[in-house]
Amino acid sequence: MSQESSETVISRGQSLFITASSIISAGSTFLVTWLAARSLTVEDNKDFLVFWSLTSLVFATLLGVQQESARLIGSARLAASSQQSKEETQTYRPLLVAGRVGLTCTGIFLALTPFWLDSVLPDQGLLTLALIAVATSAYALHVYFIGAMAGTRAWTEYALLISTGGIFCFTATLLASVLGAGLWAFQLAFLATAFLWLLFLVFSPKVRLAFHLRLEGNPGLAYRGMLLAVGTSVAMAAMSTGFPIFLEASSAAADEGQDALLAAIILGISITRAPIMIPLQTFQGVAVSYFLNHLDRPLTALVKPIAGLLALGVVGAGAAYLVGPWLFDEIYEKYAGQLSGSFLAALTFAAALLAVTTLTGTAALAMGAHKTYLAGWILTVLLAFCCLLLPLDLEGKTLLALVAGPLAGAGLHLVGIRVLSSLKADSPAPIEH
Repeated sequence: MSQESSETVISRGQSLFITASSIISAGSTFLVTWLAARSLTVEDNKDFLVFWSLTSLVFATLLGVQQESARLIGSARLAASSQQSKEETQTYRPLLVAGRVGLTCTGIFLALTPFWLDSVLPDQGLLTLALIAVATSAYALHVYFIGAMAGTRAWTEYALLISTGGIFCFTATLLASVLGAGLWAFQLAFLATAFLWLLFLVFSPKVRLAFHLRLEGNPGLAYRGMLLAVGTSVAMAAMSTGFPIFLEASSAAADEGQDALLAAIILGISITRAPIMIPLQTFQGVAVSYFLNHLDRPLTALVKPIAGLLALGVVGAGAAYLVGPWLFDEIYEKYAGQLSGSFLAALTFAAALLAVTTLTGTAALAMGAHKTYLAGWILTVLLAFCCLLLPLDLEGKTLLALVAGPLAGAGLHLVGIRVLSSLKADSPAPIEH
């Protein structure tokens, strides 16, 4: 093992800084929605929230660019430090690959607009659509730089790139609120965050290095790897942010008496996931670097993180059982009495299982097993949705979907990692995935 691979991936202080950044980002998001509700008319606020949700979903699909950039650059860094360079004659700029992926995603987004534009953005027109498209292409570069900072372990810049978007958006919307500006100002404030990497390009030497960085290898393979990672991000978003949509769609035939229960379950899923999933998603770049450091024993490297997540799930489930119903009823008075302590405890532990699937997927990605990474998440989503179609009561099918889907996905990831580890141990030649 090289000296590089034996180093600590991140210090305690850097870890705390990233944690603070995730809290700032989440808090800023809440404040922006609060400001919009106070400053805009009811109709404009509804349009803003729809716009916010759509743009956030599109941006979320590009998180695969961040993870793959971290893997590509981190792998090159480790290879250089251990003198394992392949001495490729062909080189490429990962920034340009990320930009190409961003343009591809923008093209797909625009191509699909005839199917949803009139129902999702009926009153906002083609100009709003064009602004989202431009911001999507720019955001691909923003997440590239976040991934590049993870790959080079520039954790200060990594944390700042994560947190400054929320701070900027809140500051801009606060100014718009004070000036009495309307819907357009709030939309532009959010879209402008996709261009913040330009400021880092001016003031940060490490970001400028990432801008000019060249890697050995085939740009076509790098492009396909990023597209696979983006496809996985779509599946992850479907299971995380999109699960309530699946639940509502599969319960469309439920009688009206279950409307309140359905809403309560969706809220319960959201509040039990947030404490585990938001920090984990923020630390995805750290996780990629950690698993790159342990490519010779990936399953062993997974033991402690998985055990930690499961332990957190058990503790969280206990707390949810004891105080969850009271806390839920205090926060959501309209739905008081709908959810029991045992149900909230089960939702909390299910959130830990989803976090385990996220972690095993990250380990697979770090090994370059893109197809295993994608297949595990597709299996998670498909099995969860099939469970929702079973003739069970609302609580039963929800819990079955949230437990069976992540367990199956994590299992597939682990099997794929084991097989790939065996193949690499038996073959000195690199294996492409």
